Amino acid sequence: MVNDNKFQALVLHIGNSPLVSNLGMTKLWKLIYFIDSEALRELGDSISGSDFIKYEHGPVPAKGEKIIQKMQKSEAIEIIQEKFSSYRISRIVARINSSDDIFSAVEIALIDKILQKYGQFTAAYLSELSHREPAWYFAESLQKLKPDLMLYGFEEDPEGL
Repeated sequence: MVNDNKFQALVLHIGNSPLVSNLGMTKLWKLIYFIDSEALRELGDSISGSDFIKYEHGPVPAKGEKIIQKMQKSEAIEIIQEKFSSYRISRIVARINSSDDIFSAVEIALIDKILQKYGQFTAAYLSELSHREPAWYFAESLQKLKPDLMLYGFEEDPEGL
């Protein structure tokens, strides 16, 4: 079950991280997905506690939008609409520091490992990567991804889907 405080702290940690560039909503959702997938594999439980829904551009946390709106309202984050060449980005700017004490040292290390690995990639590239994930690939559109399939990411499936 999603823990709002932990989810919000995760958003702030990602938003404040120097390992992440050009953070928009799509990129945020993919980073949280990859963090939770890795946490399931390494720790046996997700960090955000969120279920994920299959959308066209990849997995999205089920209650993510609601939590982001709550964070905007409390001014923990700001969402700035920006236009880049042929697309728009809803850039997320953290306005307060993250409450990292909500995470264990192992969780922080795992989060930062994923941010180091994926934080500089574009949202489009992360969406493409997420489409190689068995959990997203085998889910029905707009349905929940199966957590047991999140245990097997594209890196664990070298032959591909």
